[in-house]
Amino acid sequence: METFASYISEKLDTDVACIRLLLSMIMGYPIAFIYDMKASSWRTSYRHLYLFTCGVLLFLWNFGRFMLSLLSLPLGFDIVHMFVGIFTTLFVNYLFTHSRTAVIFAFVFNMGYLVIGSHICNRGTYDINWTTPYCVLCLRMIGLSWDLYDASEPESQRSVSQKKSALSKFPGVLETLAFSFTPTAFLTGPQFPMRHFQAFIDGSLRPVVTLRKDTFKHRFIYNAKFRRTLSRFVLGHFGLIVLSKWFAMYPADKMLTDEFQYEWSFFSRLLYMIIFGQITLLRYVSIWLIAEGSCVLIGLGCTGLVHIKSKGSIQLPDFIKNKDSDTLTRDGPVLKRRDSAVDWSFADNYIKSHAELYDPTQVIVREAPHTACANISLKRYIFATNTDDIVAGFNINTNKWLLDYVYKRLRFLGNKNLSQLISLLFLALWHGTYSGYYLNFGIELLVVTVEKDFLSILKNSKYNHFFYKTYIGRVISSVCGKLHIYFILASPMVAFYLLKFRLWFSVLKSVYFIGLWYVFWPLIRPAVKYLLPPLPKSPSEQSSQLSTTMNGDVTPVIDQLSSRKQQ
Repeated sequence: METFASYISEKLDTDVACIRLLLSMIMGYPIAFIYDMKASSWRTSYRHLYLFTCGVLLFLWNFGRFMLSLLSLPLGFDIVHMFVGIFTTLFVNYLFTHSRTAVIFAFVFNMGYLVIGSHICNRGTYDINWTTPYCVLCLRMIGLSWDLYDASEPESQRSVSQKKSALSKFPGVLETLAFSFTPTAFLTGPQFPMRHFQAFIDGSLRPVVTLRKDTFKHRFIYNAKFRRTLSRFVLGHFGLIVLSKWFAMYPADKMLTDEFQYEWSFFSRLLYMIIFGQITLLRYVSIWLIAEGSCVLIGLGCTGLVHIKSKGSIQLPDFIKNKDSDTLTRDGPVLKRRDSAVDWSFADNYIKSHAELYDPTQVIVREAPHTACANISLKRYIFATNTDDIVAGFNINTNKWLLDYVYKRLRFLGNKNLSQLISLLFLALWHGTYSGYYLNFGIELLVVTVEKDFLSILKNSKYNHFFYKTYIGRVISSVCGKLHIYFILASPMVAFYLLKFRLWFSVLKSVYFIGLWYVFWPLIRPAVKYLLPPLPKSPSEQSSQLSTTMNGDVTPVIDQLSSRKQQ
């Protein structure tokens, strides 16, 4: 296998470590296929052992070499770093069961270990070493600590996500090792909680009724698992093949040359940066698609949801009928599709007492798309017309993890903006200590904030009907929004890739730091509000406000007058 990796590396003129990583992700498919075919006859401990062993072998092949670094060990012992993170987290959680001490320790220890390791082992480029899988492990261990702590909270005080992921029983050692080294997910993700992993292992994750497929059409054409595995595999590899050629045409080193920075025109430099940024993003998308496909094949992508639709001869209960399968639920964005189907565990008790719901002549029962491991919503990403849509459809699982385990836990601060800032700082530190990461996420926060404010002004203006209700207005707003996305992603993606200040600063300087112009939004906001005046109130609204005032409640009018004075 190493000979083959070296051969591919020479042919493509790329780092052999990248080829090993890619081949390891592809090897996840046969590993997943064997598990899918055989695991039903294995005991739980054998399932754990199989996943753990396969993960360790992939780790040793990728990182089991001598590296001249203080934290890199010879003869494959770099895997010790993974064991240190796992066993230290388990020990502290066992010692301080269901306590905040364990959660704080998990944050500080795992993030500290990762940051120090990245600082020592990495050389200012995207080096692939033991810190690559430790990035994934770091979030897993922090999430595990939070899930154990949440189990100590009264159920009435838990959020919906906490109820689904809280761990009342301490996980076993082999179980945690399998969870940490799952061969399809330990290298590049995605993230999933221990409860999801446990349901996958014991077989309760996938609705039994969806497995009762006998015909070829039901086993393959209508099989949500098979279709998504195939589509992720094909799209991911197609993307990598195409992008490998494009990346050679638009290398990052070109932006560091004097020719680029001093001889090219401003628009030529900006266009090059836009194309480079899109290629960089799409490479991540391709990798995530390949990883997701193997996770779906092994069974981790199942949401546990089904679509149930009556053929007309029987009446379905409201909790099923109101969520029938239709074009919207099948074709909507990933995150919306997750909430559009019926939770089978919720419907199961009803269905057990109503045998007609099993009858294929009476109802259509189809499994919901296997989106639990989706890290990218292709439809939302491709058709996004604002930055918020890009963020919502890109790096979905990591962002969901950040939302559940960092952002929502900062509720005690009482300030959403501060919570968002701390969350993005955590995300930047998780990536590393290079300034390019912090500039990237800083621009993201700045642009999303300004964009939301601008769109709020536009939607409340008298031009709302034209831009959102007329065909030509929707076309104009969509095209402008798409061009804005391409334009704004250029600067942060260059900084994200070049990492070091001395590298990205000169490139951004050549385009006059165009991505940072949004800091001047407070200065131009009054002019924008003047050009987009608010929609006049209807007579009914004015009479309603007057009636309220005559009844003694003058607060709304005072607020309106004071706001006008401020404007």
